[in-house]
Amino acid sequence: MELPAGDNLGEGPQRRRAWAGVLRSVVLPLGILAVILGGLWYWDSRGDGGTVADDERFGTVELPTDKNPTGKPPVTQVGRAAPDFLLETPKGGTLRLSDLQGQPVVVNFWASWCPPCRAEMPELVAAYERYQNQGLVIVGINLQEPDDTVLDFAEEFGIDFPLVIDRDGELADVWRLGGPIQGIPTSYFIDGTGVIRDLYYGPMTEKTLEERLAKILPEEPG
Repeated sequence: MELPAGDNLGEGPQRRRAWAGVLRSVVLPLGILAVILGGLWYWDSRGDGGTVADDERFGTVELPTDKNPTGKPPVTQVGRAAPDFLLETPKGGTLRLSDLQGQPVVVNFWASWCPPCRAEMPELVAAYERYQNQGLVIVGINLQEPDDTVLDFAEEFGIDFPLVIDRDGELADVWRLGGPIQGIPTSYFIDGTGVIRDLYYGPMTEKTLEERLAKILPEEPG
């Protein structure tokens, strides 16, 4: 029996294949683009646990002249004074880097969503426990996450050293995170005079951390 025109046996599968092609070539890419744009919007506009993100009090501040032993503009290079900052803690307090002069300081940039940051955090916690009696201060700078997220992270890893939040990402730009890879974690090792003595891009092991701490920790007597 002759089938009516346009009603042959292959038309159904061909039509389904055509629609599948449209889905793959148009709908799926649009969906992926929507997810990417949504993620970017979320990153740009997410909340900060009730604190105004663009508060001009916080961020990079001018380093007092009497706290800059190099006489040169502060930059994140070995042998130069570290750029000063004033940031807010997740509990509403504040911390200014230059107020810590006189003590060896590690400034560590991290985020809770960063697997390498999570991998190295136990090493930082352990180093702080070992050397806080020698004056070591570790300042963990979180990148633009809400207060509750930072506090939950601190509880998860048993962090006792100070945590502050770079709410608008200004410090990430000023401190030139990650060098060529432009990523986190990134750590800076600052001596008691406020001068950067070493830096490290990426997650640190106990060995790499100890090697760099030796450059800023005071020598033990005897």
